[in-house]
Amino acid sequence: EAYVIYQFLSFLIAVLGKGDRSVVVELLSKHADNLKPPLSCLSCLYYPDPDESDEAMANAVILECQVFTLQFVFLRPILSITLFVLEMLKEGDEPMPTWDWRSPKLYITLVQNISVFCAFRGLLKFYHAVHTYIEWVEPLPKFLCIKGIVFLTFWQSMLLNIFANAGGGGGDQDPDEWADEIQNLLICLEMLGFSIAHYFVFPTEEWEEGFIRRRLDMSVGDSIAFGDFVSDVKLVVNSSRSARAHRKDYGSTVGSTSSIPSEDIESDAEGLDDNAVEDDGDEAAGLVEGMDVLKER
Repeated sequence: EAYVIYQFLSFLIAVLGKGDRSVVVELLSKHADNLKPPLSCLSCLYYPDPDESDEAMANAVILECQVFTLQFVFLRPILSITLFVLEMLKEGDEPMPTWDWRSPKLYITLVQNISVFCAFRGLLKFYHAVHTYIEWVEPLPKFLCIKGIVFLTFWQSMLLNIFANAGGGGGDQDPDEWADEIQNLLICLEMLGFSIAHYFVFPTEEWEEGFIRRRLDMSVGDSIAFGDFVSDVKLVVNSSRSARAHRKDYGSTVGSTSSIPSEDIESDAEGLDDNAVEDDGDEAAGLVEGMDVLKER
């Protein structure tokens, strides 16, 4: 369930950048003003700093979306295993209550809820940032199919538990047990409908020659995308390390520059100003020449 969410984000990045993340960064940097700034609470992961350039802002936004989806990939199995172990270790045959504040299942459910919310936030933010570039692949129906499966496997289960514990069904049967039975029955029926929907929403014709774009050569390993998953994890880790190293180097640089005589700093600044004027003049001349060429064409 969690890996499918991550794969959908990887799918959008692969379609947009033809498998190259740097292409997506360059594309989004052209419209950096329209990007919603990334969360400051993840600033330790951003390198370079988003305020340094448009490319840095685009890179930080994509990294934020990847972090939000990756955390779900790691948390979901850990929480599920934890809940399974607690169920095995509890005393008695009664199932662990979901809505009792003394039950660990309540807090595990809350953490899962927050994790799912963050994962969908990352997907939606990336979709809103790139939807104009990938309209040809119709990502919204694909997203709804993926979101629908997650909704039915998580949110539907939660709603049934609330309904059962509120006295809405089950009679003399344990509410949580009744909710689980109804959930299992509905999933068996609903997945048939989703399998049919996936057949139409993910058609093979999209990737045939002559359909707007040609399909990239893909193998079974590419469809599993395990290599992309590992590379994204390394990207997040390396970005965090680079950010820490940059802040450390910046602190040492500031300390060393304080001992430079002011006369040397002023002379260097004058030299930089002269070079900047010359560069601006060359750039202006190049623009004029380019405009003349366009007029002739």
